[in-house]
Amino acid sequence: MKSKLSTSTILTSVALPLLAVAPVQAQDSSNGIAEIIVTAQKRAENVQDVPIAITAVTAEGLKNQNINSVADLSKLAPNVQLDSSAPIFSSSQILTGFIRGIGQNDVSSSLEPGVGIYLDGVILARSIGANVDLLDVERIEVLKGPQGTLFGRNTIGGAISVVTRDPANRFGVRAEATYGSRDRFDLRGTVDIPLGDTLFSQVSFTTKSQKGYQKIIPFPGDTAVTDEYNLNIIPRNTSNRRGGTDTYTFRGKLKWQPSDGLTLRLAADYSKADEEAGAVSLVATDTNAMAAAPTYAAVYNSCISAPPALFGTGGPLAFLAPICGPRGGGVPGGATLPGLAGYNFTNNPPRLTFGDQYITDDIDTTYANGANRSMVKTWGLTGQIDVELTDHVALKSITGYREVRADLANDIDGAPMMIASTLARLREKQFSQELQFNIEAFDDRLKSVFGLYYFREKNQNLENAYLSEGLGQFYGPYRNDNRSYAVYTHNNIGLTDQFSLTLGARYTKDKKRFSAGQSDLNLSLLKLGLFTPDQLPDPTDPTRLYPLGERRDSYDNFSVRLGAEYKVTRDIMLYGSFAQGFKSGGYTTRLSIPTPGNVAPRFDPERADTYEIGAKTQFLDRRLQLNLAAFHTDYKNLQITVVRGISPFIQNAGKAKIDGVELEMVARPIPEIRLNGSIGFIDARYTELDPGVTFGTDDHFVNTPKWTAFIGADVDLFDTADGKVTVHGDYSYKSRMARDAVNTPALITRPQNIANASLRWTRSDELLEVKLGVLNLTDERYIVTGTQVDAVGATTVTYSRPREYYATVSIKY
Repeated sequence: MKSKLSTSTILTSVALPLLAVAPVQAQDSSNGIAEIIVTAQKRAENVQDVPIAITAVTAEGLKNQNINSVADLSKLAPNVQLDSSAPIFSSSQILTGFIRGIGQNDVSSSLEPGVGIYLDGVILARSIGANVDLLDVERIEVLKGPQGTLFGRNTIGGAISVVTRDPANRFGVRAEATYGSRDRFDLRGTVDIPLGDTLFSQVSFTTKSQKGYQKIIPFPGDTAVTDEYNLNIIPRNTSNRRGGTDTYTFRGKLKWQPSDGLTLRLAADYSKADEEAGAVSLVATDTNAMAAAPTYAAVYNSCISAPPALFGTGGPLAFLAPICGPRGGGVPGGATLPGLAGYNFTNNPPRLTFGDQYITDDIDTTYANGANRSMVKTWGLTGQIDVELTDHVALKSITGYREVRADLANDIDGAPMMIASTLARLREKQFSQELQFNIEAFDDRLKSVFGLYYFREKNQNLENAYLSEGLGQFYGPYRNDNRSYAVYTHNNIGLTDQFSLTLGARYTKDKKRFSAGQSDLNLSLLKLGLFTPDQLPDPTDPTRLYPLGERRDSYDNFSVRLGAEYKVTRDIMLYGSFAQGFKSGGYTTRLSIPTPGNVAPRFDPERADTYEIGAKTQFLDRRLQLNLAAFHTDYKNLQITVVRGISPFIQNAGKAKIDGVELEMVARPIPEIRLNGSIGFIDARYTELDPGVTFGTDDHFVNTPKWTAFIGADVDLFDTADGKVTVHGDYSYKSRMARDAVNTPALITRPQNIANASLRWTRSDELLEVKLGVLNLTDERYIVTGTQVDAVGATTVTYSRPREYYATVSIKY
């Protein structure tokens, strides 16, 4: 066994990048930083030559840093927050993305994401199903800031482009198996099969399973309360845990290259997750029945436990008699109240009341034994044609079709009886077609892209909420039919060998058709007197809350990108840019009381104007890379989710300003050490709030920590007889952040300090690798998401996963 590194060598090599301030004499760069080719400007370029703040990660980087899904990228990129969950509806297949303070944490299909997720150039239109598994990926590009000209609508915060690997031109097999904590078992594999001299194929798959990290426990002293007493129409699994994993993904790809100037690719993918919902921990309750506006939980407690006489005429709880329904025993005024009203529910035989007794001492246990399922299926087809029409003109066509089917059922009360459960059902189909013309002229001083884009989506949705054993039964069907048309151009003009300009523009036309029919099947708020029958939109249906009819809207947007770039040397580029972004408008789908005038509540499009300056640099013969960006954003018509009554309600908040700085580093001081890191600072503040907004200008943006930081290292420790041993470690930090717009104290995520480590042995021919690793080394626990609805009376959160160990074996052939 031969030692590769001495202590002095390690210390010197780690310190060397920190002392570098200017290029030094050229050295052998064969072991320097590898060049990463990206397509952020719709053509292949070195990431260091692109005047956009980009975090690019290769397949090797993803593997070494244990990044298996889009959400895992959150630790790497500065001012980027990606979570595999959302308030109210919980699933590991959901992606809530924020870049530079702009994004969306509501999964409603009438609300567009603020960060675009692209798989081989095709947009994933919905948050549900967007947290794709990074199976056989060539690279990931995280583009920060508005990408309104090249990527278009709904990339107002940024875009994340997932590029899968092409089939190889020779036969090959790759396989990987992982076993870890709580019976984690992952298996993935890829086979490359040439079908001739010009036709190549590839088949990849992955399957993942793991027990949930939160255990459902019975309430002490009362074994009669089981899940049989919960709503029986919600799809659910029978697990006694929450937060588990059970997914599989398949992908196939064909590449045909009949000539040097023509390449065709056809890819198909299918994914299914049928697993538990996310963990849920009850952290606060409100059960004061005598409050000016009692919660559903308080009403429920009164209905099942208060003496019947209190509900009679003149009694202090007489106002609750209509909603409680008949319940046993005679009461003054002749009313009888023999049982709790319900619709498709069974009663709670032990007559347990709701309260703080269901707050457990252990965040990895819960009494929430109700709805507990996440079933998400996605599949898609992508066709890509690349044609070199002349030596200077190329055409690319990208055609995509995708479907998503999801059933999400979640118990969000943390109690053994049904106080708050939700059901979301999505059926979505989308088609997109893009044509790109790439033109190079004037000795490559002009590089232009002209594009046409079409998008069509139809989705049918059901969002139900079931409260307090049937007191509230909100049934929420709605559907969308969306079309988008765009034409764009992006031009890089080299005025000299060092100085160039960027001019880009895009015109977008969105057309939307929307209809909804939310109802309160138990007329709960009508019975409580929160509105009168004459306010209902349909006199023939006293349960309907949503206005009648179909809504049709159209939105126009013209966005530009202007920039200037200066190459100081071949390794130093300075740039400045102005970029605009646009996110389409829509309608709130969830109502618990009728709207004034029975007009569907509409929200306007968001717009962002971002000014950015930056530097992309490499030093020490390209062994040290430092990229710096500073930006200012004027943000208008923010779409935020607040709670009105018992419903999440989408509205425009007003205006805001966002300032920030990002620094990213990659270093390879010696061949045996590879470092990467980043630090981000962001100051996001409201400057003007619209009427009806329920928070103040001092409140923090959702999912936007002021500080983010990351440092990672791979160190080759020593050689063995036929391989080498490498240690990996990484640490990420995020400062405190709010998880809802009103900054509910119970939903504030405290600062996070997350460390991961692994030790791997790689055979000399790289055909075999064995890795031992630990995730969340210090067992740091923090809030990932949460739900606080004043009218329900329960505040619940989802905590992060605990420390986990794993072992992985990888082979190639």
